[in-house]
Amino acid sequence: MTPRPTRPGLRSSVTAAFAVGAMLLSVALSLGTYLSARHVLVEQRERTALRQAFADAALVRDSLRTPGTGVSEALNSVAPPAGASMYVRRDGEWYSSSLDQSGEELAAEVRPIVGSGSVGVAWTALTEPNALVVGIPLPAVDAEYYEVAVADELDATLRTLSIALMVGAALTTLAGAGLGRAASARVLAPLGDVASAALSVSEGNLRTRLRDTRDPDLSVLVGAFNHMVDALHDRIERDARFAADVSHELRTPVTTLRTSLTLLQRADGLSAQARHAVQLMSEELARFHRALEDLLALGRLDAGINEAELRPTGARELARQALVTSGRPRTLLQAQDSTPDPAVLVDRPQMVRALINVYDNADLHGRGFARVVVSEHPQHVEVHVRDRGPGVPPGDRQRIFERFARAGGAKAGTGSGLGLSIVAQTVNQHGGTVWCTHAEDGASEFVIRLPRHAAREEA
Repeated sequence: MTPRPTRPGLRSSVTAAFAVGAMLLSVALSLGTYLSARHVLVEQRERTALRQAFADAALVRDSLRTPGTGVSEALNSVAPPAGASMYVRRDGEWYSSSLDQSGEELAAEVRPIVGSGSVGVAWTALTEPNALVVGIPLPAVDAEYYEVAVADELDATLRTLSIALMVGAALTTLAGAGLGRAASARVLAPLGDVASAALSVSEGNLRTRLRDTRDPDLSVLVGAFNHMVDALHDRIERDARFAADVSHELRTPVTTLRTSLTLLQRADGLSAQARHAVQLMSEELARFHRALEDLLALGRLDAGINEAELRPTGARELARQALVTSGRPRTLLQAQDSTPDPAVLVDRPQMVRALINVYDNADLHGRGFARVVVSEHPQHVEVHVRDRGPGVPPGDRQRIFERFARAGGAKAGTGSGLGLSIVAQTVNQHGGTVWCTHAEDGASEFVIRLPRHAAREEA
């Protein structure tokens, strides 16, 4: 399959447009300047050659009037200007002051004009460079005078002018490209601010706003973006409050139902079928209660981490407290207590709850919680939680952190489907990341990475 060509970016397009515009403008100006200068120089050269030819023709005519003076003697008596040749046609014969070229060929274009009794001026390309031919009739001596002046100086001047104009056009094109680059950077700078703000909003920082500007063209964009973020923030807060309110309103009747079912389970005289039904109701109600608690936790997280109380806490201390709070033995934490506990800046209750959710996930879906290991690095701390299961398929390792997503397990259907999503949102709002990978023995390993808090460690 042939790959589609990549379209140039906006900055490249603007730079190219400026460069092409500058090139076209400079070429037009250079061409106009060259043609105007060439016209002036050519006219000036023609006037100079005409004056010189009239002067030389007068000298030749006066010499020919002298009795006994031949045409060759008359030509030799006149000193032509540098680069010029003189020709005289008399009685059908051609006489020349130079033997370089035939006067008949050089004067071919002006001979009809001179033959009619007028002065003729024309350019010829028979020389290198071109030459100016001036023809003057001499009726007093029954002759025609021709003077051929090679335009060496004019050619050199025009060549120098053309080179200078081409260099100027090239420099103008480069200057236009540089100006286009600077202009595109200036134009794209607000778009870069919008992109950075949008990225910050997508990462969950809904307090991000664009700064007000006095630019009337950008004020509309800034106002629309900030209004969009405000509306998004309000919508998320309404949804979070709605979920929290619903969960809170359901907590009381659920608690009443659990208490009633507990009393019913302890009652005597229930048949085996009724006791089994009561047990199923109790399990489903417990699952429903866990889902309500998770929804309340998600509602608090959606309200923002800024409402939490962040304190520097040891990573091993967090892992150990999560084990104790969930009723698990401390020996599941494999760490070197002799080394300083790496510190992280977290809201302690939220992070403990997140770790407990990972532990519970290992028990519910990973055939049992195996161990937790805390590893420290120069810039971050990692908490590794390993289970005893067969591992999570690669295609489900990212999806299991979505809300109400499950990937099977030994006790499928016992969780709320919100535990790992709470973990992901909690860790992300603390500036960290969480992912699922596989261990050497094929089991699943969940890794929570949090930034280190060096200030507490130095203290």
